[in-house]
Amino acid sequence: MRCAQFRTALSARLDGEPTGLPDRRLDKHLARCEACRGWQEQAERLRGRTAGVDPDGPSAAWSTNLLASLGGRGSGAGGPGVTGGPGQGDDGSGPER
Repeated sequence: MRCAQFRTALSARLDGEPTGLPDRRLDKHLARCEACRGWQEQAERLRGRTAGVDPDGPSAAWSTNLLASLGGRGSGAGGPGVTGGPGQGDDGSGPER
């Protein structure tokens, strides 16, 4: 098996999903593969940082604050520099087809 396949299984394990591999096999690979151990550590750190994030994405207020912190570009969703929005095409004209 390649590391990419183990990393897919590790990602599933981190998300509480079925890995498709015995835990013992994953653990054995981690014990031998420094690159995958590093990948898992990064994935765990990222998961910790995003644990409180809404799965539907950031709120309009968060987006507005981010845009303001980037130099006042835009005024929130649909403002200058922001294309589309929920249900919008790339040009902001309506649903994509």
